[in-house]
Amino acid sequence: MDNAFKTYLFVPATRLDRASKALDGDADHVIIDLEDAVEAWNKDAVRSSLQEFDKAVNQSYWLRINAAHTADYAHDVAMIQTLDHVVGVLLPKAESALSITALHQATNLPIIAVIETVKGVLNIDSMATATGLMAMTYGCLDLAKSLGMTLDTPASKVVLDRIRADLLLHSAVNELNAPIETIFVDFNDDDGVGKFAKFAKDFGFDGQLVIHPKQIAPIRRATAHDDAMLGFAKAVLDHHEATGEAVFSVQGRMVDLPVIEWARGVLER
Repeated sequence: MDNAFKTYLFVPATRLDRASKALDGDADHVIIDLEDAVEAWNKDAVRSSLQEFDKAVNQSYWLRINAAHTADYAHDVAMIQTLDHVVGVLLPKAESALSITALHQATNLPIIAVIETVKGVLNIDSMATATGLMAMTYGCLDLAKSLGMTLDTPASKVVLDRIRADLLLHSAVNELNAPIETIFVDFNDDDGVGKFAKFAKDFGFDGQLVIHPKQIAPIRRATAHDDAMLGFAKAVLDHHEATGEAVFSVQGRMVDLPVIEWARGVLER
């Protein structure tokens, strides 16, 4: 059974040699980053290099482009239309459903909206209705700067948990994919990134943005399917399918229709 919690590995568009290695690596998805990873003076040259890269590879990848309000946005969108292996686009600093829908219509690709501004946070509900939106995530560093928060404090966790909850609820009601967790900055802290990913999975998220390949293994260990939970879910469905009963007990626990549906969802994932 596949691990439902996916990793999305960022690779700078300035280091397409790393992108080639990443595509052959363990990440579930690779995101080539044209935004924060590329200086303004270098973006045209990097776009040209990316077009050559796309011709040389056979694997699919995601692309994080520049924000819709920037001068580079239109150039990025035009370039995407020449690429064969891009399977989706991350829109940074997303703030409106209109911008998400416009990007989808221009590229015919699924969009992941990255919430990084106060306006974006307050518009999560409307953005979740955008045509072509696949999922939402958030950028902790930009949000901390926008809000004047100190990251990795109990106070900032309150704010970020509120944002996580908004992303989760509006994703569910609009039948989007579950949200994707933000980056964990310290790529040398295996225990920390594992706990961070486990918290996100328990929260209802189904993936995480990753900044270094060495984070993938601890994330997978921490979010691996729990054997006891899988065993219970299987026992529930086995009993239900064998008897047709809607209310019964398994392993000393009462089971009714909501538990049966939960068990079915666990095994489907």
